[in-house]
Amino acid sequence: MKTAKMIKPDQIYYTRGKSVSKIGTPTFEGKTVTILPTIDVSLTFKEVSRKGYTTVTESGKGPEPPARYKIRLYYRIKTTAVHSAPVEIRIILQSDFVTSHPRLWRWYPAKKRWENITKHFSKKYRLLIGETRDCLESVFGVT
Repeated sequence: MKTAKMIKPDQIYYTRGKSVSKIGTPTFEGKTVTILPTIDVSLTFKEVSRKGYTTVTESGKGPEPPARYKIRLYYRIKTTAVHSAPVEIRIILQSDFVTSHPRLWRWYPAKKRWENITKHFSKKYRLLIGETRDCLESVFGVT
């Protein structure tokens, strides 16, 4: 099993090897901790006070999309790390998923509603950025 590699000074961790994905990407303690659990998704935690593991799973199915929108990709993000808000989510979109204004949504099951958490989109880099308070166990969607 290969382990996460730390690249200083930015505390960016990248997991290589499929065997690690079963338990998740190690999410270490520190300030401004960035992990890359998949090749197209990164998460930046403002501060991690207790290490844990983070998983990102892409899916074609999830909760009913918000009115007037079609969710093209669902992501299930789960972490066992204890962290402070905010958490920045960066997704590199496939070229066929790039629309003029893609959005990143978060599903709140207790409220049974979606919230638009989009912060920025770069069409040149196909990079969609969103921000949320936490991602202990959440579903996110890209429209």
